Parts: sequence; C-alpha cells; structure tokens
Amino acid sequence: MVVKHIFKLLPLVLFVSGCNGVIPDKGGNIQVETGRDVSRTEISRHGDPNSTQKALVIGNSTYEYSPLRNPVNDARAMTTQLVKMGFDVTQATDINDDDMTKAVKTFGELLSKTPNGSVALFYFSGHGAQVDGRNFLIPTNNNDVHGETELKKVALDAQTILAMMEQNNAGMNFMILDACRNNPYQGSEKNLSRGLARVEPPRGALVAFATASGEIAKDGDGLHGVYTEHLLQALSNAQHKRIEDVFMNVRNAVSSETAEKQKPWYRASLTKPFCFGGCR
Repeated sequence: MVVKHIFKLLPLVLFVSGCNGVIPDKGGNIQVETGRDVSRTEISRHGDPNSTQKALVIGNSTYEYSPLRNPVNDARAMTTQLVKMGFDVTQATDINDDDMTKAVKTFGELLSKTPNGSVALFYFSGHGAQVDGRNFLIPTNNNDVHGETELKKVALDAQTILAMMEQNNAGMNFMILDACRNNPYQGSEKNLSRGLARVEPPRGALVAFATASGEIAKDGDGLHGVYTEHLLQALSNAQHKRIEDVFMNVRNAVSSETAEKQKPWYRASLTKPFCFGGCR
C-alpha cells in the first residue's frame, strides 16, 4: 500500500490531536501491545446530513505499539461539539490503515456532492510522526513499523491532504495539528523524528500546531490533552468569532497553563474573514 495520496477530496479542516496519553506500565515504561481490539472499531454518522459543513473525525487509541489513553475521548468530544455547531460528522475510532483509507475515500465522495466553498473538517487524534519534513498520521496497526519505509506504507501524509484541499476547495481550508505529545517509537529501533514539521498554509488556508515544530505537546491529567481541552472550550464559544481569534485564545490558554513550556503556533493565509456561524 502506498501513502494515501490518490483520493479526490474537497475542502478539509484537519485537526490532528495526538500523540496523547501514552499508557505506562508500573515501571513507567511504554506498554507494547501485539494485538488490536477490533471490537472498539466504530464508524458512525452524527448531525444533520443536509448540512454544508462536513466533518470526518478520527480517534485512535488501541495502537498495537504504544497505545494511547485519550484519542477516542478526544474524537467523541469533538464530534459532540461539531454537531452543536451544525456539522454533519462522520466519526471513526480505533481504525487501521485500510479503515482510515476507506473512511477518507468515503468522506471525499461525500464532499464531492456538496456545493463549492462548503466548510469541511477533518480531525485526527492519535500518533503522528515526521519524516523528511512530511507529517504522517498513524493508524492502529503500527507494530510492524520499523522505520521510515514502513511508516510511509501505512500512514496518511498530512501535507498531501492539505495539497488536495488547495486543489479541490475554493472555500476555507484549515489544518490544525495537535501532535505529537511523544514519539511512539522513541528509545527503540523505531526511532523517527521528534514532533511534527511546520507546514506553510496555501492561499485560503489556516494551519495551526499544538506546539512549536519539532517539539512535543503536554498531555493533560483528565480526558484530553492540554491543547485539545482548550480547543474544545474555545470552539464552544466560537460563534461569530473570527477564526484567528479562536486560535489566539487557545494559544494563550495553553501557554498559560503550561508556563510557556508549550506554545501553540498558527499561521493564516485567508483571503476573507471566516467565523463559525458567520461574521457580524
């Protein structure tokens, strides 16, 4: 399987939330699981199917290698919040590379039926890694990823999705990366680059990171990572606010809570104002 760059997609807002809540054993080491709990796999649809705001929300927790605590919680909370904001949401949790490919392809087909300029949102919570300046979103079947070659075969290339957005959507495109809270392969032969690489937004897009490029984001003590927790709070109060102000609020809240140890970053190349629910 090649990296997923073949799908014809319309606009996406890409929220990448990970790599949060690594589950340690009693000695503080990362647990390594050899099997995936397929009973937790779920793909469901929520909200108004006639809405012109479409979202695909993915949360992966039960990784074969280095499972995570919070991504499924993040995905479900994001689904709830986005439905309140009027989105038609497809939610997928604990999915492998084939399921991720199918979910993205199906979402692209759904978007192709919506009017040009419609808002589309893609949210991912789970492990992420960078190779040669490219950011990859990792599916649950990651136990056989021993390096760059295997990673590229199973993971989604975030920059490829952004390029698809630019090519296929004349409206607003947003990419928000809340990754990576740790390197899932750190300290092993599966050693990939720390954190994610910075992405420059194309015209009409906004790109946001949970922390500076090459750094890791702080995990929270509750159900969500620090960035995701504040993102959810900001979105709950985002009605009629400019998108840049929403992410400025998230940045300030996370920086304050972490005593400047985690400083979210975003950059916009928007051609007109955008507000959830419309600008006044």
